[in-house]
Amino acid sequence: MTRPVAIVTIGAGADQIECQVLRASILHGRDDALTQPVASSATLELVGELPAAAVIGARVMVEAEYSATKRRTRFVGEITDRGVSWDDVDIPTPRIIAVGDIGRIGRRVVGDAPFPVELEGERVARILTLAGFPPEPLLSDPGTVHVLARDVDRQPALGLAHATAEDGGGMVWQDREGRVRYADAQHRRGIVDTLEVQACDIGIGLEWSETLEGLVNDVTIRYGPTPEGGEQPEVRASDPDSIAERGTFAVSTTTAIANVEDANERAGLIIARYARPAWSLGGLELDMDLLDLVQTEDVLTLDVHSLLSVTGLPESSPQTSAVLWVEGWAEIIDPGGWVIAFNTSDYCRTAAAPFWDDLPPAVTWDSIDPVLSWDDARCMPPEPPRGRWNDVPSSVRWDTVDPTTTWDNWQY
Repeated sequence: MTRPVAIVTIGAGADQIECQVLRASILHGRDDALTQPVASSATLELVGELPAAAVIGARVMVEAEYSATKRRTRFVGEITDRGVSWDDVDIPTPRIIAVGDIGRIGRRVVGDAPFPVELEGERVARILTLAGFPPEPLLSDPGTVHVLARDVDRQPALGLAHATAEDGGGMVWQDREGRVRYADAQHRRGIVDTLEVQACDIGIGLEWSETLEGLVNDVTIRYGPTPEGGEQPEVRASDPDSIAERGTFAVSTTTAIANVEDANERAGLIIARYARPAWSLGGLELDMDLLDLVQTEDVLTLDVHSLLSVTGLPESSPQTSAVLWVEGWAEIIDPGGWVIAFNTSDYCRTAAAPFWDDLPPAVTWDSIDPVLSWDDARCMPPEPPRGRWNDVPSSVRWDTVDPTTTWDNWQY
């Protein structure tokens, strides 16, 4: 196996330089499915003297070079901090900290002119454009709910974008190439390709957890203009089965959603996603030293919204195979190795409500659940690939199998 080489590029044009990274820590995306992503960041220790191009505000790109002709971008941002230290009087260790463009958006204010009624994705794009970071139309979603016209009167751009995204159930995020994008509530519809991660590719630090965090089974959403002397109208949605089983977990929120149809859609989506606890898989770390060239390329291609399938987990796991969304990661690069620790979420936590056309053609109604109504079909995750494990837990030992069983007729 060949570990990738981390290459950092600083500056642009004639002043652009390349140098190798001694140590690096990269944070990307978000920790879980309940929050908006913070700005991606990179803390880098370089080889040699502090480059002249490494001034505050200079653009920085970190790439993983995994063959003579192939690289994948791991981070793009600008330098916010720099320094230098010495392990030896003759060996300087420059250090720079860089932050992605979401951090820069947090320092801008917008709102000289009123905003019209529009889809929340259009509102986010408007805010980002006013802040100086126009999203590429083909890479950002239009939105799913209409939001009220408003007179902003100059407010922090990132706070406005996040509030608008929350109203629509979407997220403002930065991809590996450094581009700021908007993903609406339907963004993850139709994503089916998964990268299979087998139990033998993962360290022993895996941990399943299930908590009440984020549970909502009774939601009230206020929407529309506020009548003079009155209060915003509201809609309510609940899950009686979840309430009967666990008690009431209620949320009441004031939004800029413009009409009752969109408010009902948003309330229904919240109940569909959050009315039940979801298992979370932590400690999903991949050591690049253990991957072959194809696996390395596949892992380095992942981004927020990618799907991972994990197979061959121990029999005591809540699931021996699982399909998970990539929400972000922490990446550690040093002389001892290159490890990526992924933050993932349960498929049904953020998947779009299913359309019949999303299902494979061979699926029949009775094969799903003969008593299930379509309105109750909140989530239909794809089947994890079986791979070499064939859905057999990694804790199964051959010497525990009935001795009369042969290789050809053994089934788990």
